[in-house]
Amino acid sequence: MEGVGKVYLVGAGPGHPELITLKGHNLIRQADVIVYDRLIQEDILAAARADAEKIYVGKKPGLHQSRQERINQLLVEAARRARIVVRVKGGDPVLFGRGGEEAEYLAGQGVPFEVVPGVTAGLSVPMAAGIPVTHRDFSASVALVTGHRRSDRDTREVDWAALAGIDTLVFFMSVGKLPEIADKLISHGCPADTPAAIVQQAYWPGERTVVGTLSELPRLTEEAGIEPPATIVIGDVVKVKERMTTLHRDLRRDPEAPVGFGLSGDALVQRLTGALLGARDLEAALEARLFDHLREPVTASELAERLGCDPDPLRSILLRLASLGLLVRDERSFQCSEAAARFLDTTSPEHLGHRLDIALGGIREYISLPGISR
Repeated sequence: MEGVGKVYLVGAGPGHPELITLKGHNLIRQADVIVYDRLIQEDILAAARADAEKIYVGKKPGLHQSRQERINQLLVEAARRARIVVRVKGGDPVLFGRGGEEAEYLAGQGVPFEVVPGVTAGLSVPMAAGIPVTHRDFSASVALVTGHRRSDRDTREVDWAALAGIDTLVFFMSVGKLPEIADKLISHGCPADTPAAIVQQAYWPGERTVVGTLSELPRLTEEAGIEPPATIVIGDVVKVKERMTTLHRDLRRDPEAPVGFGLSGDALVQRLTGALLGARDLEAALEARLFDHLREPVTASELAERLGCDPDPLRSILLRLASLGLLVRDERSFQCSEAAARFLDTTSPEHLGHRLDIALGGIREYISLPGISR
């Protein structure tokens, strides 16, 4: 469809801004329009451009302000007025995130789209509490199950007998159905004393875990006042948590501490001069003042024509600079990342050219690109 942008269905992971993929983070930085859910931390959206349009479509449990049909239409409308539309979802877009439905609708409307996988809560949330979903001593099979069904279906469709025979069960969106889940599993052969846990707001400031047996967990959950979002884990792997009492996570951060992907000038110099290959590519880029030409998206061929050099070696340098986080790559075009725009563009008041030149002084054997010289 001519004149239509592209929609990216991006998985934001379990919540913490450092657990989103690099591609997902870069897309948020480039987005013209961002459509996001309730379970997206502000630190993730902080990477967006100041002029990006942000549209909240979150649904609180039992209060579905934004119906899925309307969200589907909204994505199409956004693509008709913007080049890059990023739909941000918690966890992975296609694991109980309705990403498949949105992709199907976009395809039917002729709107280009791409699914960017995310770290699913089904695997990451249990481990946040020290519970691996598989373990050679306890579990060789895992089932991921949703407790939230469409209004015309209910949990009677679940094959409880089959689930009762699986080593590890992970239930999404099931806090309100926990008593029913426990009763169904026990009545279909799952031992009442099977270890079980519920993890609330993993990787968020309000993270809590309650552990007990399958028969006890509904009562313990109610007594603890556990509320959504929470994930239920059932199986002998919960025993491993007892061995994880000294578990330390860098992600269990002070809420007041700075977070995210931003780099200070000192960190950038250390990062780039620590790797010889990156330093050589940076040397060539600085000599040619490449970053001054990358304030807006540009292809390697366009940039080569502007600089009067061979596009093939230039493209290789651009790709490596993108891998270092200095450029944002969008299909065929390249643009300065936030760090490069702040520290490597010669027009920037924070330009680090002199300091980098000193740091890179010992690396002068780089083979210059045709047409690029000091």
